[in-house]
Amino acid sequence: MSTFVVRAPATTANLGPGFDCAAAALDLWNEVEVEQHWDSGALVEVEGEGADELPRDETHMTLRAFALLAPVERYRFRFTNRVPLERGLGSSAAAVALGLVAAATVAPRPRDELVALGTELEGHADNVAAAVHGGVVLTWRNGAGRRVARVASDLPLAPVVVVPEERVGTAGSRDRLPSVVEHADAAAAAAQAALLGAAIAAADPKLLADAMHDRLHEPYREADAPLLAAIRGDLPAGAAGVTLSGSGPSVVVWTQKGRVEPVAGELRARFPDARVLELRVAAEGAEAR
Repeated sequence: MSTFVVRAPATTANLGPGFDCAAAALDLWNEVEVEQHWDSGALVEVEGEGADELPRDETHMTLRAFALLAPVERYRFRFTNRVPLERGLGSSAAAVALGLVAAATVAPRPRDELVALGTELEGHADNVAAAVHGGVVLTWRNGAGRRVARVASDLPLAPVVVVPEERVGTAGSRDRLPSVVEHADAAAAAAQAALLGAAIAAADPKLLADAMHDRLHEPYREADAPLLAAIRGDLPAGAAGVTLSGSGPSVVVWTQKGRVEPVAGELRARFPDARVLELRVAAEGAEAR
């Protein structure tokens, strides 16, 4: 095909205690229109989030991913970006997924191979896997290497995402994490992660709410994500819990599915400088249309 459109979703990683191993795709999409052309050199246009700062050449993350499978010089790329940059919503994973799925449209590859390539390029298997596969994913590493499983198409609570104006870089946020944790914290983290898996498997909103307590990363990132403590200390009626989205500073307020609108309304009133997004878990991952 000479022209096609690919879209890729935002993602929220960790889901509380699932540090570096759990993520969900969100119904907020970046798109790129890819058009074959015969001039020399790739052409890039960007609208929306990051339009004033993202590169317009082969250094763009989507083009770097595309180039792993196909030559970028033969194509024009027109981006429509909706995922905020450096807010913990997987904007770089979405960019990588766009490039890989676009390239796989002209040079087919299996999805698992795309995740492996994307992880090597972007560095976060959980975000990349959720962006490529959609739904809820788990990633882990054992003697067979990195593994990925899509374990659900939805969660029993709905995500209301609160996005502040401030940004946080992933590398800087990760520097806040200690290199060693106490045995008691590790044991508590293991229990909460097991509870998270059980809640996803059972589609149980009460178990999911009980799982949203982390001791591996969220306590160390609160200084860069003040919304986390502010909302956790005073949950809106109908909200079941709150998690830091990726490395933050955005947070996800996990809400009873019949209470999304009033919860979002209260959050908008309390935090008028932030964007409040009423989203859902996206069952689909990156796709060409």
